[in-house]
Amino acid sequence: MKSLLATFVALTLAVSAREKTLDIYWIDSEGGGSTLIVTPKGESVLVDTGNPGGRDPQRIQKVATEVAGLKRIDHVVITHFHGDHFG
Repeated sequence: MKSLLATFVALTLAVSAREKTLDIYWIDSEGGGSTLIVTPKGESVLVDTGNPGGRDPQRIQKVATEVAGLKRIDHVVITHFHGDHFG
């Protein structure tokens, strides 16, 4: 019985550990790319936002909500002051 319980606990821990990953999504934004990082704790960081207008923000929102399952982006990092990076 102890062996069965130990196996169950080990498998449960293994499944829990697998679910907590560092996920990185590259999003095609015009003139470059945006990178969305989701930490094992669920915190998110968006690096560069692409151009202003509808195309790039819509792509970022789609990846963030539909693919990564986020309700919000916690942090934004802009690498440099060009329109295709901070739009």
